[in-house]
Amino acid sequence: MKPAFFNIAEIKRETIIKACISEFGEYGYEKSSTDRIIKLANISKGGLYEYISSKEELFLYVTEFVFQGLYSFIRNKLEERQNISEDILERFRIVSEIAIDFYIANPSYIKFIVTTGRLNDPSLEKKVKAIFAKQFNTVFGNVSEKNLRYDKAKITEMLIWLLAKTRDDFLHAMEQSNNTKKLKKIYLENWDFYLSILKTGIYS
Repeated sequence: MKPAFFNIAEIKRETIIKACISEFGEYGYEKSSTDRIIKLANISKGGLYEYISSKEELFLYVTEFVFQGLYSFIRNKLEERQNISEDILERFRIVSEIAIDFYIANPSYIKFIVTTGRLNDPSLEKKVKAIFAKQFNTVFGNVSEKNLRYDKAKITEMLIWLLAKTRDDFLHAMEQSNNTKKLKKIYLENWDFYLSILKTGIYS
């Protein structure tokens, strides 16, 4: 982002970011339109390009903003708890419960995050994965390798795949029903099921 973006009033910057989250979340990166972002944010086309060099730069900035928001929420909630387990599966269960509350409170964020897993450009996909990994490691980087039958990186890769699946499923369910209490229960029951199966296979 250009320096001018960080010099504008905070409320205007937040309005632009909110418009971007909405646009990218609704249409994905490839089909998104800077013209619609301009309209949503109530700024001029020339004004937007005073702040950005390209749509890709804007998308990556918003991606970092969204993942930072999610993982800051997770880290803050973890800090409120005591004796957080270093076991990888137990950590995932705790984080899943925290994350679901964030998703429910910020539906536009989860919609945006889901689109980051559907990119057609390998170069952009790599950059997004690096942003995600940076935040992910602040929460899971210190989990223990003790008693793991397989390489921790491989197990983590599988759990990230499950994370994406459950997140996609939850978004779809949210679009069909506004009963968040019931959806949260189903989401966590699914995680309990997956983790109970994994416990029988990943430990030596």
